Amino acid sequence: MAKKTLLIISDLHVGSRWGLFPRDFQLSTGEVYQLNRGQEYLLECWEHTLAQVPKRFDVLIVNGDAINGPNPRESARDQIEQDPEWQVRAALALLEPVAKRARETYLTQGSAYHVGEAAKDEERLGWMLGAVPDPAGHYAWDWLLLDIQGVLLDISHHRSVGIRYESSFGEREMQFDRMIADVKGGSADIIIRAHGHRFLNLNVDGDLFVGLPAWQLQTRYARRSRWPNRWLSRLIGGVRVDLYPDKKTGQLQDKGDYVNVILLVYPHPSPGESYHVSQAGA
Repeated sequence: MAKKTLLIISDLHVGSRWGLFPRDFQLSTGEVYQLNRGQEYLLECWEHTLAQVPKRFDVLIVNGDAINGPNPRESARDQIEQDPEWQVRAALALLEPVAKRARETYLTQGSAYHVGEAAKDEERLGWMLGAVPDPAGHYAWDWLLLDIQGVLLDISHHRSVGIRYESSFGEREMQFDRMIADVKGGSADIIIRAHGHRFLNLNVDGDLFVGLPAWQLQTRYARRSRWPNRWLSRLIGGVRVDLYPDKKTGQLQDKGDYVNVILLVYPHPSPGESYHVSQAGA
C-alpha cells in the first residue's frame, strides 16, 4: 500500500488581528484590510508550510476554530471583522487553494464561543470547501475517527491543558483511548487534539499523541489572563503526517514505525520582534 500524506492544522482564528488572514481581503465594511506585522509573519509561515506538502496529497484536516467569531471578550480593536459570514469567506480564501490539492478534506467542530452553536459557521465553511460530511450529513465532525487503510486516527478539537506538566494531559488521552478501544473498533494509531494553542508530540510506550499548535499569536486576552504570559505559545504551525499502512504488523509495535509526524512549526515572535520564515529554520 502506498504512503498516505495528511496536512493537519487548527486554530486559525480568522477574523482576529492576532490570527491568520489573507492579503488584500475586502471586509464587510468595504475596506480592504492591510495585514499587520504579526499577520505578515503568520502568512509567510503559512505559505512556507504549504510548500512542505506535495502538490497533490491525500487528506487535509482542519481541526476546529477556523474562525474567531464575534468574540465579545475582545474589543473591536482586536477584531478585523466582526461578521462571522465574512470571517468564513476569509477562511475560505486561505483554505480553498490547499483543499483543492487534497483528495479529501475534513473539518471538526471548534469551540462554540468562536464558531457558533453546533459549529454552524464551520458547517458553512465545510460545505463551501466540499468537505466530507459525517454520517448525519454534518460538515464539521464532533469526533472524527478516520480509518486510512487500517491506520486509525482519533481526531477532535478539545483537550485539557495546563500551564505545567502538559504531557500528562496527552497521556491521559492515551489511557482513555485504551479504555474504550472496543467501542471504537481498536486502539487509535495516533490521537490528535487542538484547542490549547501549544504543541505537544508524545510517544509513550509506542502510542502516539499530538497536540496541535495554533495559527494565532498571543492575544491581549491571553496576556491579561490570570497567569500573564505563561500562556504564550512557544510555537505556531501544524503537522504533516505520513502513514505507511503496509508497515503495520497488527502485533505489539511502536506506532511510530508506520506513522511519521513531520513538524511544520515556527517560533512565536517575542514581543516587539519582527520575524521572517528564513529566521525560523522550520
